[in-house]
Amino acid sequence: MSNIKKLEKILKEELIPELDENLEEMMDIIDSGDCSKDDKDELKYLEEMKAYFDEVELDISNNNLTEEDALDILEVLEDMRLDKNNI
Repeated sequence: MSNIKKLEKILKEELIPELDENLEEMMDIIDSGDCSKDDKDELKYLEEMKAYFDEVELDISNNNLTEEDALDILEVLEDMRLDKNNI
């Protein structure tokens, strides 16, 4: 399987749905009025990450992503996954 196909699968099946869920949870916290500056910062970070991966998904659809770029993104995602597991 190509790096582009691997990335596309991860984005559609794991990453974007998880980001959507996290964004929804953060919006609920913000809407409750019981939020901190850290919560607002987290929401902004998640929104930026979602926008970036939506752009990557669009690049894949438009055949504007190289195998090398896809590999770089996959490596970053793996690092993020490892960091998350070490917390």
